[in-house]
Amino acid sequence: MKEEELEKKEARDKAYGDVKMYLANDWELKEETPEYFLLTKSNQSTLVHIILALTTCGVGNVIYYFISKKDKKILK
Repeated sequence: MKEEELEKKEARDKAYGDVKMYLANDWELKEETPEYFLLTKSNQSTLVHIILALTTCGVGNVIYYFISKKDKKILK
């Protein structure tokens, strides 16, 4: 049992090394499970939000919100 726990800890530490690179590039750690790390990043621009809100009555603004969000899973 101890060897299995040690292997899991080593796998987590190795995967967390990759996570740290993403965290340094403005990604946020959203969730950690025993199987993976879930990272998220938003590439939204305030200027684009304002332009879309004025030109598309808000519909384009909502679409832009969901399109500009990115998720990444890093397996352990």
